[in-house]
Amino acid sequence: MSLISFKDWSASRKSAIAASVTYALLLAGPGVYTPFFPLWLVERGFNASDMGLLLAIPMLMRVSSAPFAWIGDGPLGPRRTFLFMVCCAAFGYAGLTFAESFTAVAINLAIAFAFVAATTPLLDTIVLGGVSLHGHKYGQIRQWGSLAWLVSGLTAGLVLKHLPITTVPPILAILAALTVFAGLSLPDDRSRGRRLIMRPASDGTSPPLQLMIVFVAGIACLQGAHAFLYSFGTLIWQDQGFSSLQIGVLWAIGVVLETSIFLFGSNIAGRLGPYRLILFGGIIGIMRWILLGLAPANGLAVAGLQALHGFSFACVHLATMGWVARFTRNPSARQGVVASVIGIGLTLGTVLSGELYGLFSAHGYFAMALIAMIGTGLVVFAGAIERKGTDRQGAQPQSPASGG
Repeated sequence: MSLISFKDWSASRKSAIAASVTYALLLAGPGVYTPFFPLWLVERGFNASDMGLLLAIPMLMRVSSAPFAWIGDGPLGPRRTFLFMVCCAAFGYAGLTFAESFTAVAINLAIAFAFVAATTPLLDTIVLGGVSLHGHKYGQIRQWGSLAWLVSGLTAGLVLKHLPITTVPPILAILAALTVFAGLSLPDDRSRGRRLIMRPASDGTSPPLQLMIVFVAGIACLQGAHAFLYSFGTLIWQDQGFSSLQIGVLWAIGVVLETSIFLFGSNIAGRLGPYRLILFGGIIGIMRWILLGLAPANGLAVAGLQALHGFSFACVHLATMGWVARFTRNPSARQGVVASVIGIGLTLGTVLSGELYGLFSAHGYFAMALIAMIGTGLVVFAGAIERKGTDRQGAQPQSPASGG
């Protein structure tokens, strides 16, 4: 059973459309959760302190990406592991409908997001397999997730004008269930999982440990630098006199530009390579945080800085996926490690952001610029490590240092 029928369609077209629809439904959930779940907590009667603890749980659960995504390299394969994870997340969301105490809400949130954490890395692994097999463009598939994030939030806002806020958990559970049905149309990769288990340990390529650590730490800093914006951007704009409608438009601008980069940036990413694209995104991010730290109150200026989200986030994300895709040994596990470390970066950034906002308000963005500088420097260092390893091995195209 599937949400889509692919009779007489090519395997390449089928897998691309199935992945696009699955991304859209998977990321529609966060599009509803982010703006409206805090209101559900308020309706449940939680105070600000309890809300802060509960809202931190999803970020902490991102650390589970690595061990859960590792299962995708086993006999089940990424597809079946992905479907299992989304099913478990749906049960966690459904449990929130009946949860009233702090403990009950915390447990169901932990269940839902422990499994949700692994779903995006697993789907990324599946899509990158299509990039390799069929020549798909990752960005053109991933864009539908970003677009769905925006549309789902706007749609939920209209729906919740007529339905009580208590319907938020059921909406999340329904979206997760629809994601499972869409995911049934993804390519069956069980045989790939068996090959990963049975092939010799020397088969495939993987980055040296030092390279992996330095590169992923740099990406965690670059993406974690967005934490201040995600946590307190709306409050800062409210303090500067922007209306709710204007703030909504500012967030939408960021998502639209992010989607555009995913749609049109694949060819550029291929030409520049991961390191140069990340360097570009990192420099744009540093500029963005410095300028936001100056607390501009002009709407056009802030809108222009929000448009830079397509570079500070989407370019870095595209390049990261390109870097990971070059290494063919244990791809699901590597995706999980990257997602886990980024989750740690966002969690630490969020905790730090609370202190920065209390002390410096919008000037806290300057600290994010410093973190982005560190991240950019680490990625540049990772590039030097990889070039040194390639030179030492005679620039062999399939060496682990070169990534194939």
